[in-house]
This record gives sequence, structure tokens and C-alpha cells, in this order.
Amino acid sequence: MTVIIKYPKQTKKTNKEFFKRKNRELTNLDWAKWAGWFDTDGCFTRQWNKQRKCYQLFVDLRLHDRAPVELFSDMFETSLRYSEGNTITPNGQHYVAKVFRAALSGPKAVWFTENVSPYLIKEAKREYAGALLEDTVRSKDFNTWTKDEVTHYLATVIEGDGSIQIKNSKNTKHFKAAIVSKSPQYLANLVSIAASKLNIKSRFTKIKSYQTKNGITDMYALYILCSRKDRTNLDFLKNLLKYKVMTLDRKKEKVQEFVTWVNTQTEKPILENRV
Repeated sequence: MTVIIKYPKQTKKTNKEFFKRKNRELTNLDWAKWAGWFDTDGCFTRQWNKQRKCYQLFVDLRLHDRAPVELFSDMFETSLRYSEGNTITPNGQHYVAKVFRAALSGPKAVWFTENVSPYLIKEAKREYAGALLEDTVRSKDFNTWTKDEVTHYLATVIEGDGSIQIKNSKNTKHFKAAIVSKSPQYLANLVSIAASKLNIKSRFTKIKSYQTKNGITDMYALYILCSRKDRTNLDFLKNLLKYKVMTLDRKKEKVQEFVTWVNTQTEKPILENRV
């Protein structure tokens, strides 16, 4: 992979200064935000260190979009890498796949995993991170999440495993954000915390099943809807823009488009029935 932004190698001295500075700068909102990315696209692994002759924890974020990976690279001071290669889709079409990557290893990876793991809502991901740390990671109780933490987490989950659509019909617009997952329990947890903390009205349903070498796999989708008539979730969309946590322009622009449009609409007055 080609190095786009290079940071020097870790040393005990630089790590000590890094941890002191970042423990002061980063807040729970930052960890909630990165938990969203790592519950969707990031991964935790162990890799063999040839020099030290031992396994080391490795934290890896790889995406086709540069912006969130570059933000990770900048915030955690690790090199940003890039590669591309020819890929064939299942229907035979050729395209160039671009991948941006930033990773943490050694003490930085341990420190990151310890801080982000309590905010991981996917139980399997959190337990795996704990196993790599050789410790039990306790999840942050849903009741103790703040509204802002939930907003930051959901924003990056929508960017990671989500999609945003705006449907135009009969002089109106309908907003739909979808979060896709193989785990119905994970989506049920999202529905619960989104409703209790942000009054978000959402639902999830099975959308398809497909055959794998291990059997049938079901896919589920959680939907967050908004329209001129039903503005229940409008405050959440406004907060996505207010906190500027979204990094993908194509998704952020759709939220902005809908919020701007709905703000120009006025509710039709309800006329009293007259006898």
C-alpha cells in the first residue's frame, strides 16, 4: 500500500506523550463515535511481531472513503495508506476498488481498544476485543448513555453500515436511513437506546436470506423515517448536522437536503368539523 500521510514509529517516549495529551483531549463523544465505526467497519486482530516474537493487538480501519480513515489517522497519529486494484462484481462487471487504511499496533492499539470497547453495542465485537485484551470488557449501561453519545454513535453507524435515501413524490419528500446487520439483537438494542434517549421512532425487519458455506444467513435492516407529516425523527437529523460528526459528504448532503426542505414546509391547519 502507498503511504499518503506518514507518522514516525512509536517509541516509549512518544507514546507516553501521546497518551497524556490524548487522555486530556478526547471525550466520551469521541469514543462513542469511533465505537460506531468499529461496530461496523473497523476490526480488532492479533498479529505476530517478528522482532518481539509475540502476538500483538492490532486495530484496523479500512474503507473505500478517505475522509473517516484520514480522520482516524490524524486523531491517533498513525500513517494513512492507500491501494487500488481491479475487482470483478458477481455479475461480471470490472471496476477499480480503492481502499484507504489506517491501523494501530502495540500500546496504542491496547489503549484504543480499552477506551472504545465499553461503547461497542455489538456483543460479539465487544467480547472479541476483550478476549484480545485478555480481559472482560464491561459494556456501558444503556441507561448511562447521554443523548449526545447516542447521536454520535448512530451517526457513524449510519455512515458505516447504513444508507440514506430521499424519495420525492407528489410535491413532498420522504427521508429513510437504513442500518443493515446480520444480528437482530444488535438492531433491537439500537431501537431501544434510540427510543429511550432520543425519542427516535424506528423499526427493523428481515430483508433477505442467502446461502453461505455455513448455512442460511439472514439479513436485517433498521429504518429511521421522517416526512413532512411525521416529523418525530427530525430533531435527530438536525443534530446530525449540528454536531458535525458525519464525514461522508454524500450522506451528510442528503440529511442537509431533507432538513432544509422540511424547514420550508408548514403544517396544514386542522379544520374543525362544522355542523
